[in-house]
Amino acid sequence: MGMRTKLAEYKAVYKRAGWKGLAKELGPAAAIGLFLFFLIKGLVWLAILWGGYEAVA
Repeated sequence: MGMRTKLAEYKAVYKRAGWKGLAKELGPAAAIGLFLFFLIKGLVWLAILWGGYEAVA
């Protein structure tokens, strides 16, 4: 199972059942993994935007 497939499955369960459902159906590791994915994704975008602002200013 590829990473995209797992992520799509996690997101589908999260949309359907929320954080509790995700942890109950797929285990706490899945909930933590999905949380970390979105945290890192947000931090990367923040770094890109901040770096772009610093380069322009």
